[in-house]
Amino acid sequence: MKSILIIMLVLFVFGLTGCGTTPAILPTTPEMVILESPLYIIGGENNVEGFLDFWEGMQLIYGRVSMLGGYPLVEGVERHLEDIRKSNSILVIPPIPEGIQELRDLENKYPDLCPVSSEELEVKLESYSVPLLYFSYDAQADRVRGIILADQVSSSLATLLGTKDIPLNVFFLYENEQLQILE
Repeated sequence: MKSILIIMLVLFVFGLTGCGTTPAILPTTPEMVILESPLYIIGGENNVEGFLDFWEGMQLIYGRVSMLGGYPLVEGVERHLEDIRKSNSILVIPPIPEGIQELRDLENKYPDLCPVSSEELEVKLESYSVPLLYFSYDAQADRVRGIILADQVSSSLATLLGTKDIPLNVFFLYENEQLQILE
């Protein structure tokens, strides 16, 4: 009985050693994901320069990657809606008024395909340059949805997105062939 009391006292004393101290606040890091197939690369009527190179770069990594572009965004998406919903997807949108409007139209009709609102993108564009990227996880579809707002994309960006962990639910830039998370 005496030994049990001593053990309880020792545990109590060790438990108190942490009392009154402030726990360390660790910086939170965003959740990360690696893109997987099936994958859809989607552009609108106003294709971004290098769109085909980006798509071909993704194909080198994933094999078959579906691509949609050259149509008004909503019209093109509607033609392949069920396949897109079953796939991970990346919207590639130019940062011009027509591109933002196409995104806004898609967001109004199919918000589940847009990882972030056009309003949030426009706010970020006021402070940051392009290419501006954002990816999120759509739990209902069990798919990753991404957007790249850029004047130009490349096969090197495709390689980076296809071989590295991608941060979720944060904006980030692609600079010097690296992803830079925005504060």
